[in-house]
Amino acid sequence: MSLNRYMHPRNPYKDKPPDFNDLATRFADFRAHCTLGNNGKVFVNFQEDGAVRSLAKALLKKDFDLEVELPHGCLVPRVPQRLNYILFVEDLLELNHIKKDIVGIDIGTGASCVYALLGARWAGWRFVATEADKTAAMAAFNNVARNGLSQLVKVVHVSEHSSSLIKDLARQFSDLQFSFCMCNPPFFQSCETDKRFSVDTTSGSLLNECTTDSEEAERAPPRSATLARRGELEVEGGEVAFVGRLIDDSVLLQTQVSIYTTMLGKKSSITALSRRLSRIDGVRFTVSTLSQGRTQRWVLAWTFLPHIQLEDKNCSSLFLQCPNTCKGSPLKWIRSHLEGLGIDTERENPDMLICSARTVTWTNQRAKRRAEARLMHPSPKRSRMSSVDATAQVSMGVGDGRDSLSDAGNFDFCASFYLSEKQVDVSIQAFFPCSIRPSILRFRVIQSRENSGASFEFIDGYKPGLYQLLQYLRNQMR
Repeated sequence: MSLNRYMHPRNPYKDKPPDFNDLATRFADFRAHCTLGNNGKVFVNFQEDGAVRSLAKALLKKDFDLEVELPHGCLVPRVPQRLNYILFVEDLLELNHIKKDIVGIDIGTGASCVYALLGARWAGWRFVATEADKTAAMAAFNNVARNGLSQLVKVVHVSEHSSSLIKDLARQFSDLQFSFCMCNPPFFQSCETDKRFSVDTTSGSLLNECTTDSEEAERAPPRSATLARRGELEVEGGEVAFVGRLIDDSVLLQTQVSIYTTMLGKKSSITALSRRLSRIDGVRFTVSTLSQGRTQRWVLAWTFLPHIQLEDKNCSSLFLQCPNTCKGSPLKWIRSHLEGLGIDTERENPDMLICSARTVTWTNQRAKRRAEARLMHPSPKRSRMSSVDATAQVSMGVGDGRDSLSDAGNFDFCASFYLSEKQVDVSIQAFFPCSIRPSILRFRVIQSRENSGASFEFIDGYKPGLYQLLQYLRNQMR
C-alpha cells in the first residue's frame, strides 16, 4: 500500500511523483534501464541496482541541480525519503524561529552526502558532515566540491573505533552552536543482515533479496534493490545501541546542540529509546512519522533547552466523545479508565488532568485476555516446568548508578566459583534503578463544557502512544 498521501505536505513528490518518461528523455544513464510498454508507458526494473542508482542521480540533478556521483557498492539514497527528513528538521527550526546562522551535523553522511547537500541547496544551511569510512568520506568530499558547496558543507573523516558520535566533533568546533544534528543509522544487527542480504560478487557489497520463496515470511519482500557496504547496513546492537551512543553524547554536550534528531527504521526501537530518554533530567523528546512509497520511518527528536518547542502547540488536539451512558462527568469516566491502566493522573483544575504513563499498558489487550484465560484453565497436555529449590546470598553496596551514562555500567561484577562438586559460590554486584519508572508519555485531558467529551493534548514522550490510547478508550465504549 502506498503511503505517499501521508508524505510531508511540502515534499514536491507528494502530489507529483517522478515522471519516468521525462527522466528517460533527459538522462541517457536512466534511459538505459527503461523499457517502453505497448501503452507508451516507461517501465523501470528497480530490482536492478543500476536502475535505482541512476534514478537517484537523475532526481538530484533535475530537481535540485545536484551532480552526485554514487560509487558502485555504496548505499543509494531514496531522494523523497531523504527530503522528508530535511523538511521535518526545517519545520522544527521554523517552529522555534531559528532562521539565522543555522549549522547542522550530519552523522554518517555516506558517499552521497545527500542530507548535507540537500540541506545546503534547499535551505542554505551549513553542515559538518561526518563519515567513518575513508572511501565514502572521500566520495562525499568530491560531491560537495563538484557542486560548489564547500563553503557550506565540511566533510570530516572520523575514527570508526571511537565510542563517541559527535562529542569529540562538537568539542573540535567548540566555537559553534549547532542548531541540530541528524542521523540515519544502520538499523540491522549482523545476524539480521546475514538473513536479508547476500554478497554481491562484482562489488563485494551486500545485496538484498527482492523475492522470497518462504510462505512464512514476516513481511513482503522489498520491491527495489539495495546494494550497500556492511557498515552502512549493520552495527553491533542495531540502531538502539547506535542511537544510545548519540544519547550518551547529548548528555555531555547538553545545549551545544539545540535539537538532537535521528531517524529510526524499526518501530520497536521507539519504546526502548523513549524509555532511555525519559530517565534523563531536563530532556524533552518527541517521536514523529515519515511516510513515503511503501515505507515508514520514524524520527526521534530531543532537546535540553527549555525554550525549544518540539510540537506545534497550535495543532488541533485529539477529541474523545464520551458515551451518554457514562456515570458522572466525562473527565471522571476517562480518569477511572486511565487509572485502571496504571496511568498517573493529577487534577490541574476542575476541568483538566495532567497524565503520566510509565509504560504502555493499553495495547495487545486481546492477547493478554487470552493468556489470562489459558492460565485460569490449564491444559492437561501442557508441559509442566520442573522446579529446583535453591538459595543465593547477595551482598549489596551503596550507590546511585551514576558512574555510567549508559546501561552498560549498571552491572559491575558477576562471578562464580565452585566450593565443591555440589556447591557453587556466586557473587553479584549490581545497580538497582529507582522503583518509580520515568514517564514515557505525558499528556493533558481537558473536559469540554459544550460537548460530552474531552480533548487530549500531547505534552512530551511517545506521541503515537497517545493515538493508541484514544483508540483503546473508544473500544471501551462498545
